[in-house]
Amino acid sequence: MKPEEVKGLLNALDDLLDIKILIRKITPDYKLDKLLKDDFIMILRSLKKKLNPIFKSYLGGEFLHDEIKDKIIEIMDVKNIALISSKSSKKKLKNIGIDLRNVIVTGGPLFFEDYKLLNPNLSEKSLSSVKKRSDSLINELKSQDWSQKELIFIYEEKNPTDQLILDKLEAIKTIIGKEIKILPLNSWNQLDSEL
Repeated sequence: MKPEEVKGLLNALDDLLDIKILIRKITPDYKLDKLLKDDFIMILRSLKKKLNPIFKSYLGGEFLHDEIKDKIIEIMDVKNIALISSKSSKKKLKNIGIDLRNVIVTGGPLFFEDYKLLNPNLSEKSLSSVKKRSDSLINELKSQDWSQKELIFIYEEKNPTDQLILDKLEAIKTIIGKEIKILPLNSWNQLDSEL
């Protein structure tokens, strides 16, 4: 074992002792009030953070899903705004506890002209509808107060729509007046495992 793994295990034991103390406080009915529940969740997250590297070293990469979830939860916990392209991905974010009021879904490329790249055969009627949606999304980005929050583009690395949005990060930066953070995923299915 590495010294940092031993230290992680010893610190994890401290967290387990804290859980034991918490359980003693709620005996005999084991009901958590809001304050104790918050403490319990904080201890569990601490425990997970300390044990995940050890699990990965000795049990393989199966805990990578949890790391990605934790990263998304961490960056969204401060009321940042997530930009995603897929409506179905919004539900995955909701399932891990993300406030959907802080998620902007493009439902396709962000910029109107990129729709023609994905489907050159779009009808004029469809293009008109797409332009309205694109303009609405851009106005939504412009209307946000970006002084106290970040825009995080969460995307699938091999998704063609996401690649079109990635190619336009400079244009998005101009719209919001600051750098855009990015968080790549192999697949949105990485969020499907249990928390």
